[in-house]
Amino acid sequence: MNNLISKFVFQFRYWILFICLNSSVYSNAQAFVDLETGAFFTTINDIRNGNNGTLFSLKNTFQTPVSPFVRLRVGYLSDGKNYFSLLYAPFKIAETGTIENDILFDGKNFKANIPIEVIYKFNSYRFTYNRRIINKDNFKFGLGLSAKSRAAGVSLKNSEFFRENFSVGFVPLINLLAKWDISQKMGIDFFGEGIAATKGRAIDLSLSARYCFTKNMQGNIGYKLLEGGANGSNRYNFIQIHFFFASLNYTFTKNNKEP
Repeated sequence: MNNLISKFVFQFRYWILFICLNSSVYSNAQAFVDLETGAFFTTINDIRNGNNGTLFSLKNTFQTPVSPFVRLRVGYLSDGKNYFSLLYAPFKIAETGTIENDILFDGKNFKANIPIEVIYKFNSYRFTYNRRIINKDNFKFGLGLSAKSRAAGVSLKNSEFFRENFSVGFVPLINLLAKWDISQKMGIDFFGEGIAATKGRAIDLSLSARYCFTKNMQGNIGYKLLEGGANGSNRYNFIQIHFFFASLNYTFTKNNKEP
């Protein structure tokens, strides 16, 4: 696992270097940084580990509370049409309590009425490319592909046992972008990424209202849905998480002069 993480960190640094170099190559490229934060709540988070493991819910068994989150995205827009970005989206739920029924997890029986700590992580890293196929003054629409790497899993710990099933995986996603300018300062943005297969799916959708404070600074407030999971013979996890967020986006405008 450490080798996989090291490999991804190397690739993540490579793409940052790639964006920086290409931002200097294209004379009309606009680099940007976007910081997003807010609160999320869970409606589904069902987990099973092991062929005969117990299916339990972080929503119902542990009653996950409303919690804060943060996301960071950097990238650039080239020629007003080609959008590249890197996303870092850490996600963690940590709860401590007692359970009413035993949970068989990774071959160990975590007994009821004994204090137990559960940690759920789903850290996501994404490289996104989107090509704007409609690029009007007041409306933009684009399609593209995203490469998603995620480090995710669950751990359970009580006075008797400690078990975890964290792993690193890769998922290709299709993305869709739409921007509608209501006025010179206000607009509506939609961005979605997702894929579905017989054993699982991954969906990340965002709808927000945009306001331009200055030429370089804009803010968004909106709603995001993270939904999906995987149904394997040894592991099962499906989630539905709702986010309410606010973000700030700063664009670095280049002042190029002809020699």
